[in-house]
Amino acid sequence: DEQIDAMEAFVLRNIKNSAKIVGTKRVERYEYPKEAIREIVANAVIHRDYRITETYTHIKVFDDRIEVLNPGNLPPGVTVENIKDAQESRNRIIAARLNEMDYLEEYGRGIDIVFAKMSEWKLLPPIFKNTSNSFKVILPGEPLSQLNERQLVIWQYLMDKRRVTRKEAEALLPDIPEATLRADLAKMRDVGLLNQMGQAVNTYYEATF
Repeated sequence: DEQIDAMEAFVLRNIKNSAKIVGTKRVERYEYPKEAIREIVANAVIHRDYRITETYTHIKVFDDRIEVLNPGNLPPGVTVENIKDAQESRNRIIAARLNEMDYLEEYGRGIDIVFAKMSEWKLLPPIFKNTSNSFKVILPGEPLSQLNERQLVIWQYLMDKRRVTRKEAEALLPDIPEATLRADLAKMRDVGLLNQMGQAVNTYYEATF
């Protein structure tokens, strides 16, 4: 399908690519696995709610992640929690046709492939966000692979709110000592994900992404 090819090509043009010589061949390696990119793009076409005509699929490439935002939430019976096991498709005819055209690595195992390839690249697993009228898939890049679980919770909060105070971070992670959270915020600042603003009790952190 030309739509899938065009979206995949757009992503590949806008991510880093390195190359090395293996034997007599030049081997290219993108900063994200091509198989994962192909699967999330194909899934966007398969699972989009085509009844929503006011918008369309959005693909954004950032320094630290790739985002694919699709019109329509998850199909009935599928949740963020069971997405790896559920195999419900909103558009079965499209899915079957793409499978016949070899656009899918393994029919029904697309999400498993994304998880496996991201792990193989030593990247964090995909992040899913489901709302009442949209579904977003995030492929975290290398900068985010440096984050621990606590820092990733703060990062996801910042995805929505764009800024966070120390008190808000403490509310997100109530069982974590204050000194640990301060160190987490400092680490996120030092790797370029946050800007520290204000002073003393008025200190807060703004997302740079």
